[in-house]
Amino acid sequence: MESRRQQIGELRHQIEWTLSRALDPRDVLPLLHRLARLAADGSDESVFAHLHLAELLVERDPWRAALYARRALARRPDDDRGWATLALCQTLLGNYRVAVSAYRHALTSAPKNPWYAHNLGHLLDVALGRADEALGWLRRAYQSAAYSGEVAASYAHALARVGRIADARRVLTRAMKRTPSREHAALLRWLDQGAPPDKDHPLPRPAPIHTMTASERAEEVSGRTSPARRSPRSPLQAELDAVLAQGLASLPLDAKQRARAKALARDAIRHFLRPAGSRGASAVHGLAAAVAYAIVYVDHVPLTQAEVASSFRVSVASLRGRFAELRAHLDLAPGDGRYATQRRR
Repeated sequence: MESRRQQIGELRHQIEWTLSRALDPRDVLPLLHRLARLAADGSDESVFAHLHLAELLVERDPWRAALYARRALARRPDDDRGWATLALCQTLLGNYRVAVSAYRHALTSAPKNPWYAHNLGHLLDVALGRADEALGWLRRAYQSAAYSGEVAASYAHALARVGRIADARRVLTRAMKRTPSREHAALLRWLDQGAPPDKDHPLPRPAPIHTMTASERAEEVSGRTSPARRSPRSPLQAELDAVLAQGLASLPLDAKQRARAKALARDAIRHFLRPAGSRGASAVHGLAAAVAYAIVYVDHVPLTQAEVASSFRVSVASLRGRFAELRAHLDLAPGDGRYATQRRR
């Protein structure tokens, strides 16, 4: 019995290490299946395994992912991440009313999470045509995450659907000053036409924009972490992670690139930030911007330093200086095997 417990503990530690090092999360699927078989039903390890299986399978196999999410929720019915995962599964399966109900459960446990509020409002507006009901949730998300271009677009869309076109234009114009995009430009043209319902602007599919990586991002911003995923972090690292998460939310990077950014931040922090008592907020924001741009640099993402700097609300000069230091200390190069996700021939 003791050897079995030791085996389970070592297996979970191996999974956590692999995930924390930003390796391809799919590499841990066999380990998670094994942990689910070995762990006692209802134990922390069992919930841990089923929740991660749900998150990693959600976009590839939402039906199976929903089964794993329900198994985790059966033992931990107040877990907001479990409900959010289930909501995403149901959205991808086209079960929008079930997804709405799951997001309401998630918000009961995490009422300050702006991404859950956004995804709920987005579903109500786009998938179910209930813009009046969606507006309150999208307003709440916008108040907490106005820096997100996606949240601003969804909020502007719902405002227009209820006839508040001038308010929608103001929200969208502010967002375009921070992070202009083709989607924002198309949405603005629709508003300029008077938001005609027969030419409704096609926002992204009614699936929540923010996937599980973004769910973790929201937990970092709000300071909440599921007991199944909690690991010790220094206040310094937590602060950098939160600032990095906020800025990345406005950049067109995929889940792997965001994971690489988190890994790079861990490698960079010891070189740049002094003890908490002697640093300012601008230092943290500047480093976070440099970390994000480092991923842009190594992965050949077509973004300028100005675009990245604006997402973190720092000057281009600040980003450029920090990035130069970061590149020198970590010996970064385009296609760097430690952090790149794109392989160029």
